[in-house]
Amino acid sequence: MGLEKAYFGMQCFWGESVFAKLRGVHNTRVGYAGGKTKNPTYKGIADHTEVTEVKFDPSVLSYRELVDFFWSHHDPIAEETKQREEKKHEDIETYIEPIDVFYQAEDYHQKYWLRCKRDIFESLHLTDEQVADSLLATKLNAYAAGYTDFSELEQLKKEHNLSDELVKKIHDFALAGGDPRNCH
Repeated sequence: MGLEKAYFGMQCFWGESVFAKLRGVHNTRVGYAGGKTKNPTYKGIADHTEVTEVKFDPSVLSYRELVDFFWSHHDPIAEETKQREEKKHEDIETYIEPIDVFYQAEDYHQKYWLRCKRDIFESLHLTDEQVADSLLATKLNAYAAGYTDFSELEQLKKEHNLSDELVKKIHDFALAGGDPRNCH
């Protein structure tokens, strides 16, 4: 069975790292979807939403498990509450819709937490295109955000010839809580 894709909006791109930690997730990428405007950008998002594309192996992780995981990490009323207080307006902010077009976000948004750890990121020697598609970058992004189940890290070390020094840096950073700005 091949890989499947699912798309989730979690108020910002930083939610990408949350899905990356799941066993069965092959890679994640962030982008824009849901709007009618062609070729949105971060500075011109228009009517689109920031979303995460999750490529996963359904023989390891089911779509239902992904959706359940999404709901356990998403506050569907956070923005609504903020807006109600600001405008006394109560719109529902969580939608379940088929996706027509996914526009990949700019390179600097892909694997954001990993990119914040410049020494680790640069030691991987990945092109921007490789970063968006890489299982290694996907999983290391989760560790950079504070994920601490290191069972996959040992497997990644073997499969990608990661040095003991690099693995220790990743391990220590994740144990320290990752990046405190992580919003999920």
